[in-house]
Amino acid sequence: MSLAVLIQVYDETRRLAIAGSNLAAGDFRLTKLVDPLEKSAAKAPVFGQVAASIQRLVDAPADESAQALLDLSSLVSAILYTQGQTTIQGELEPIATSSLGTQTTQVSAKLMKPLIEALTSTGSGRMETIREAFDQGAFADLRIINLAVAALDDTYPELADFVADRIVPGYGDAIVPLIAAEIDIKGRAGNVRRLRTLYRLDPQAARPLVLEAFENGSKDMKIAALGCLGDSDDDLPHLHDQAKARSKEVRRVALERLARFNDDKTISIYSAALQSKDLELAAIPVSQNRSATLAEVARETVRQQASDLLDAKSSGKLGPSLVRLHTLLLTLQERNDPPTLELLQWLFSQHAALTRLKGTPIAGADVVQQLTQVMLSTGAASMHQLLVESRDELPDDIFVNCLRAGVESLTPREVYEVFSPYYQVGSKVRGKAKQRHEAVQRFIVYGGDRELWYMHSRVAAAHRDREGDEAELSRPRVWDANWLDDAIAQDDLEAVTELAIASTPPLDEYLSTKFAALLKRSARVYELRNVVAVMIRVGHVEATDSWIAAIEKLGSKSSGYGLYWITQLAGDLPESEIAKVEAILPTLPESAVDEIVAALGPRKLEAGT
Repeated sequence: MSLAVLIQVYDETRRLAIAGSNLAAGDFRLTKLVDPLEKSAAKAPVFGQVAASIQRLVDAPADESAQALLDLSSLVSAILYTQGQTTIQGELEPIATSSLGTQTTQVSAKLMKPLIEALTSTGSGRMETIREAFDQGAFADLRIINLAVAALDDTYPELADFVADRIVPGYGDAIVPLIAAEIDIKGRAGNVRRLRTLYRLDPQAARPLVLEAFENGSKDMKIAALGCLGDSDDDLPHLHDQAKARSKEVRRVALERLARFNDDKTISIYSAALQSKDLELAAIPVSQNRSATLAEVARETVRQQASDLLDAKSSGKLGPSLVRLHTLLLTLQERNDPPTLELLQWLFSQHAALTRLKGTPIAGADVVQQLTQVMLSTGAASMHQLLVESRDELPDDIFVNCLRAGVESLTPREVYEVFSPYYQVGSKVRGKAKQRHEAVQRFIVYGGDRELWYMHSRVAAAHRDREGDEAELSRPRVWDANWLDDAIAQDDLEAVTELAIASTPPLDEYLSTKFAALLKRSARVYELRNVVAVMIRVGHVEATDSWIAAIEKLGSKSSGYGLYWITQLAGDLPESEIAKVEAILPTLPESAVDEIVAALGPRKLEAGT
């Protein structure tokens, strides 16, 4: 039987359910359906029942219309359900599925809206929004997946690269079909990222596309495809050919991908590259290659270049030779075989003579610095011992490598005994003593990595630990407890922030005094936030009260990110203090309340409140 009239009746009942049943009296839309339904009743009596129900509804007084509408709606819905198809034709087969990991749809609109805008618009400030959303787990929301994949085409390369490197791979194999379906081998930036991401997630599924892109793709896609070759011996002819290409970028990628092979032709290509303009392209891949023959070639090339420099009768125009030795040293990094260690020891014994060599853009001192970094990379105790013992002989800018060698090879107590004198002199000294004091201080705070300065000085340790592996791997594992006493004595807040791990009377007194002083100087909000973070971390008895005092002061004025970072500490407060925090919420600005409630959410879930 025809269902068109019944569907119309169903639509009208939904309309009246929304508008109100009292409006059904004399409804012309329903009345005009009675006649066709009565005519259909001759073949299907149920249509007559529907027509009668409609008539009762349009004739019903207001106090009976609700029941009449419910009766009509129930009857029509029941009939339509009986006409629904519950099976499909053909043999049933299981649907292929892949896990997306832990996903959610619980991200708040306050976080979701700016994230969607950042992913779908252009302009400045989007990168910071996306980083913050990533840190808060917003990309685990199912509603963001398609937008994240589309962001691979973003016009801002840094943003698109961040999505490709950090976000999309987190979805796992389940995202592979979505990425593969949108790859255009004639495309450029976004398609390059898709191909690389596809290869990273599923090399086997990516291989047909990789080969097609290598043979027929655009220039950018060919280079990307070349970077995906090298997992099979069948790729060797392609890589050998491209290692001689005219394009420097193509040669670079080919030499990188040849690193896992040790056949004669590959060794010959690398050996030739060490003597040519491609040295800078080949140095790192040579260090990664496990061929003993190639390792010997690299050692002899380094030894010969160093000998030529040391034997040079003229000190003029040494720049190119120093650049060459500086690059050649990279071929020895992370090698700890006896011949390599012997060569490094000989080179280090010449550090004074090498340091005296002048040149541009690379001088002898730069070569010695590179040498000490290579020695560190070997992980050999003998190399570390050499650096520690020579700490006073080396230039100030290399001293930090000696400190790193000590941290990696000595016990925490031994590190303190050897290097604390350089720190204890204080920050008011000058010259060499000042430089070495600062080197130790910087290493304590951010592992000697200058690129981490902004993150360490502005965000503080409690937040840094959530930022990923980069920050964690750059810092020593353990510091002797005496370092903290020295940092307190020197009022070195950054070092205290890094070193404090447990409450002690001197530490508690220092933090309380520092907090009181900083609370009066609201211009240094990031330091105030660091102090509160440490108080919470070590279990200071005044931690919650200090956090509340900071929130109340900063919440009364426009403090921007300073207030934001302090509100985020709410999630680190003890569970027993949640009630105290919630009690002050009515006195705070709405913006601060929203952030605090969001930060407390996971803690309350854990507590079951």
